[in-house]
Amino acid sequence: MLRQDDQNVVYEKSDDGVVWSLLQYVSPMGRKAIDDWRDGLLVQRRADCDVFLRNLVKLPKWRFPDVDSLTGRKFSGFYELRWKSQKVPHRIGGYFGENGTFVMLVGWTHNAKKYDPPMALELLPKRKKQILTKEATTCVFTIFTGRAITK
Repeated sequence: MLRQDDQNVVYEKSDDGVVWSLLQYVSPMGRKAIDDWRDGLLVQRRADCDVFLRNLVKLPKWRFPDVDSLTGRKFSGFYELRWKSQKVPHRIGGYFGENGTFVMLVGWTHNAKKYDPPMALELLPKRKKQILTKEATTCVFTIFTGRAITK
């Protein structure tokens, strides 16, 4: 089933075999972390992000190289969604929530150990803590499908 949200078409869990729900971090000021990051990407990279996420949510089980756990004690329980666009590695970091959800906390790109934004990984534990203490919230992440809804 499709629904319209802020003039964007959204996959409901029952639509086209969607298995996973994607949530995104919403700051105390109301900023949507992944929407803001995605909107700042070049057009081709934004399109590749949309295709990657649209296909990922339909997979019953996520595997490497699409997802990988982050290493290091302070990143225990955190994962990165992984794809390349225009030969540049793109990542969205987050954690698995309940009932087939993945909570996306921050997006970044990197080349030769240079992260953009530079402190992306440091935001992961901070943002998760803010969600758990209810300083920040989450909302459903819109999957851009390119389909139009007629009323």
